[in-house]
Amino acid sequence: MKGLFLFFFISFSLLINAQTFVNVESGIFFTGFNDIRNGNNGTLFSLKNDLPTPSSPFLRLRSGFLLNNKHHFSVLYAPLKILVTGTLSRNILFDGKDFKANIPLEAIYKFNSYRLTYNRRILIKNNFILGLGISAKIRDAGISLKNEEVLTENFSIGFVPLMNISANWNISQKTNVEFLGEGLVASKGRAIDISLSGSYSFTNNFQGNIGYRLLEGGVDGAIRYNFIQLHFVFASLKFLFKKTQNRIR
Repeated sequence: MKGLFLFFFISFSLLINAQTFVNVESGIFFTGFNDIRNGNNGTLFSLKNDLPTPSSPFLRLRSGFLLNNKHHFSVLYAPLKILVTGTLSRNILFDGKDFKANIPLEAIYKFNSYRLTYNRRILIKNNFILGLGISAKIRDAGISLKNEEVLTENFSIGFVPLMNISANWNISQKTNVEFLGEGLVASKGRAIDISLSGSYSFTNNFQGNIGYRLLEGGVDGAIRYNFIQLHFVFASLKFLFKKTQNRIR
């Protein structure tokens, strides 16, 4: 289904006067913090301190188009899954179930993100471009805990609106510095995704990026509490397709 969505998105963009692109990003991420509590009387525990989380590879796919050099549309698929195994040094209560200390435990933390983004270039001056926009994010997230005695799963799907900002500075004809930030801050939670990278154009249709990304956010609810901070070191490849003539009347 995700692949079909991307296919139709690219096919539509090829029908209009736009610069179409596909971006593939991968690298390694590690956990800054991941604090979790579930249930009215749940125990606050950490998938960093109580159960150390190893560094893991990741993959992000983004496809989109730039219309009339001003209107930037894209769709993002960013799956994220963390698998942690170990033993707890203390008992915890999670989702109404007791998990005893010193019993091997497996935790799966999932945070898959699907995002539709619109960004309008509001400033194009010399070698600098600034854009502002909005994003619609659907997140498929949650956690499961399992040991030899108990199993509990708590996953949900939700919608989050985000604001976004982009900045691009052309250092030379082939070298750019790029910043992209998407986020929203509220009284009971936040969602932040920011990246800074340097890009090099190997050809007019092929670019490479190396950079850093910070993903942070969470929610403080009466039943559920989870705040996470992840650090990403990434490299990406961007494929650009030639502009096509407008065929839509």
